[in-house]
Amino acid sequence: MSFAKKSTNKEDVKSGGTSYIVGSGVYPVKLLAPFVNTAASGSEVVDFFLEHEGQQQALYGNLRVSNKNDAQGETVPNTIGMRVFNQLLVIADVEEVSDAVEGDLPIGKGNIDKTVAILEDLCDAEVLIRVQMEYGLYQGKIQERKVIKGFYRLSDKATAEEIVNETEAGIGYEKDSKYFNNITFKDDLTQETIDAWIKGGRKGTTEGTAGTAAKKTATTSKKRFGKKAS
Repeated sequence: MSFAKKSTNKEDVKSGGTSYIVGSGVYPVKLLAPFVNTAASGSEVVDFFLEHEGQQQALYGNLRVSNKNDAQGETVPNTIGMRVFNQLLVIADVEEVSDAVEGDLPIGKGNIDKTVAILEDLCDAEVLIRVQMEYGLYQGKIQERKVIKGFYRLSDKATAEEIVNETEAGIGYEKDSKYFNNITFKDDLTQETIDAWIKGGRKGTTEGTAGTAAKKTATTSKKRFGKKAS
């Protein structure tokens, strides 16, 4: 008998780690289905059902593109969120994004299908996505958020600015790289506190999301959700 026998099976020789996005960094991803979450107030957040290294997952990146209703009962654009969203349009070379259409994604509890509002024009775009972890307190409990800070072109790491201005690709990426591992701590939280919280099983966490997914149906005359700035 032997204690062990060598295996050359592809699954058995994979390096350790996880393909889930669980920390700050830049990740090559395929955006299988970007979708819109709409809160009761009317504010909108774009989230992503994506694939990273063969692992499909939902990334609730807190990319807020509009704020709650103003005094006139209308939503107002979120300047920072729309700027990041526009970077994606430039990098994905998408001129306009039609209004979201209703579709099902396996993002419910236990991977059951959930009906969401999908931005079809951005489906299957392949990009580099920059995520920054953020920790704060909500009603006395630690809240973990994955905040989308930006996008880069997958082929050459070009920023949206470099693409539009036709300048050398990758310079902005290199400048930004010193921030890739940054983590935001709010409410006097520290790395030590978060490490202990994670080790304890993240008890008391509440995932930062925008609320209930909007439900919209396709029409022959589609409205525009977003438009790439010229």
